[in-house]
Amino acid sequence: MSDAGDSDSRIYFAMDSEDEFREDYEAPGNLTFSQVQGTVIYTLDWTVGTVIEQIDSDPDDPDSSGSLLTSPPFQRRTAWNDEKQSLFIESLMLGLPVPPLVLAESNVNPNQFYVLDGKQRLTALREFLKNPEDPLRLKGLELLGGKLKGMTYEQIRTQQETRGFARSLLAQPIRTIVVRNWRTPALLHLIFSRLNRQSVPLASHELRQALYPGRLTNFVNHRSGKSQELLRARRLPGEDPRLRDAETLLRFIAFKTNVDKYRGDLRDFLDRVLKGGNDHFGDIEEDLNSLVVSMEAAINVTFEIFGDVAFLRYDGGRRKYMPRFNVGVFEVMTWYFTDPIVRQKALENSPAVVEAFQRLNLQNSKFAGFLTSTTKTRDASIGRLDIWGVALGEAIGMELRREEYAHSFLPIAPRA
Repeated sequence: MSDAGDSDSRIYFAMDSEDEFREDYEAPGNLTFSQVQGTVIYTLDWTVGTVIEQIDSDPDDPDSSGSLLTSPPFQRRTAWNDEKQSLFIESLMLGLPVPPLVLAESNVNPNQFYVLDGKQRLTALREFLKNPEDPLRLKGLELLGGKLKGMTYEQIRTQQETRGFARSLLAQPIRTIVVRNWRTPALLHLIFSRLNRQSVPLASHELRQALYPGRLTNFVNHRSGKSQELLRARRLPGEDPRLRDAETLLRFIAFKTNVDKYRGDLRDFLDRVLKGGNDHFGDIEEDLNSLVVSMEAAINVTFEIFGDVAFLRYDGGRRKYMPRFNVGVFEVMTWYFTDPIVRQKALENSPAVVEAFQRLNLQNSKFAGFLTSTTKTRDASIGRLDIWGVALGEAIGMELRREEYAHSFLPIAPRA
């Protein structure tokens, strides 16, 4: 293993909310006023009893009776723990105000709704009211703990002294805001952004996977959470409730298979790659699995070469690695290291590879900028691959051309 970290042996990994996906929420991108104008917004009130009957919508299941569409299934990637879910249930039982649900009516399937805001609240209701095998047991209650601690809904409903709380819960109204006649998914991303900007920023993949349910969506969400290599690279202890692992994998797949079609709008690019993959998953599944395996091998060799500072950005001015995963570094390393010959050559020349990377960040301001302030432009995404390819090639004695390490098996969907 390399001594890449010797320039700063004390590396403290930052796991705060300000990661590289936050900038997805800073601006509406190419959205125009005319695309917003004409959208219909209306409100309605559903009771909890009504809502709970609507949360099993599945566009691929003809027997699905619900109208609220979430994908993947509700039990996956919940961000609320039992205490938080229980406090929400307690609020409803007591008639305390709760935030409204925000839905977008499908333009393809009338009376079917995407959940833009409120998934965690609906998850809590589902786990408490519709999970007979492993129901939520109330815990951490602030006002009703003496009466309901440790109880399930069925226990509360069937006991004389507590059944009033069950009735109160089902009758509680929940204000619902519905967006209809939206013209572009960019508007839904904007609404999602504005709703969450004042709270912990959410990865846009949370909305993307709801808008584009399908087999590639499920593959990305499942495979990323099970990849120990990817989780190690992201410094995540397990599958991430904010789906940072899933979005990292989707970005890798998207650029590896369609980099020449990237025009600088990352949100639109990932949306279209995901949709194209969903539509053709049966044709690409084998190649996709091979690609992810090669990514994991690339991650492993990066750690072998760089050690604990793998996938961190080297700050030339400070002459040390910055303690936060950098998606640009991840993309340049995994681009070339997916090739077994390049991996072997890099391992044989590990000190030269580390020195080449640090020298680029010290002497090449364009490359350094492509890893910091302009990470999502087309010039940055393509440029950092090209620049690193030249430097890496010199370090290992090979000529590396970016185009030779791209794939083309995943068809991207046309622009909406």
